[in-house]
Amino acid sequence: MTTISAKIDNTDKNLFETICTSMGINISAAINAFVKATIRENGLPFAMKATDDPYIYSEENMKILRKSINQIENGSGQVHELKEIPQ
Repeated sequence: MTTISAKIDNTDKNLFETICTSMGINISAAINAFVKATIRENGLPFAMKATDDPYIYSEENMKILRKSINQIENGSGQVHELKEIPQ
């Protein structure tokens, strides 16, 4: 592991931290996700957005997402249709 240091506006840092917290992650996890996705996509990969839906970032759902990410990174993932979450 290594440390990356970046200078950003204090207001931006606080807003970013608030958004990360609302998604159930910390700044380090968000940056690591961005770095991994950038490497995988060989370019800027996606936009992460906060949500008011607590189900999306529930511990149960995050466990499923982590397992799926691990499978894809290990080459054993399968493409499938996503099911709509009932409202």
